[in-house]
Amino acid sequence: MFDEYALGVLEGEEKRSFESHVKGCPECSPKLGEARARVALLALSAPQAHPSPAAKERLMDRVRAYRPPAPPVRLRAPFWGWGVPLLAAAVIVLAIATVLLVRRNHEMEQRLKDLQGQVVLIKKRETAEMTRAGTVLEILTSPRTLRVSLFAAPAHPVPQGKAFYNPQKGLLFYAANLPRLPSDRTYQLWLVPAQGKPISAGIFATDEHGNGEVLLPSLPPGITAKAFAVTVEPSGGEPQPTGKKVLIGVVS
Repeated sequence: MFDEYALGVLEGEEKRSFESHVKGCPECSPKLGEARARVALLALSAPQAHPSPAAKERLMDRVRAYRPPAPPVRLRAPFWGWGVPLLAAAVIVLAIATVLLVRRNHEMEQRLKDLQGQVVLIKKRETAEMTRAGTVLEILTSPRTLRVSLFAAPAHPVPQGKAFYNPQKGLLFYAANLPRLPSDRTYQLWLVPAQGKPISAGIFATDEHGNGEVLLPSLPPGITAKAFAVTVEPSGGEPQPTGKKVLIGVVS
């Protein structure tokens, strides 16, 4: 069996069993060495064979024509194989952030516009109040302002009214102790000019104490007044007096 192993004719399980035995057996290892030496001498004792030039040429042609198979190409996942999902996720995040930013900017712009509108409204209101207060002060303090007291027939408490009229500045009127009117009736103040028909100075309502006022109505400037009167008219007022006179005062 040593010679068969040295010649390479042992195969399979028989070869593996022999190799396993020789490795662990000190007596068989020298015998295997002797068998290999004999096989080597046998190879040297064989006469040399010289192939013909044609056979040699055919062998060389086969050697030259031989091409080793190319190693398998390991394909790598392209960049976009993993880059595209990341790019898509980044685009989505950017889009969401853009939408939120635009919405936030719109809310801030709208809030700024609201605040600016409130500031403008407050300024207009303050300007109007200051203008009105200045006009009221001018009327009350001007030496050209007429002071007229209006009285009614005896009653308790007695309805009364006061008119402050400046032909260039305007009219202030205050009433007190007037009876409460039905919802379809209103008090109307009249300026009775020196010439011509009475001019409406506006309608007014009273509070629970019977107090009312007309401040700076729209009147033609420069009219000379000879009297003021208050009548009861239908709701909304009338172009000329039609109802009962409750207050009247003559300019002295």
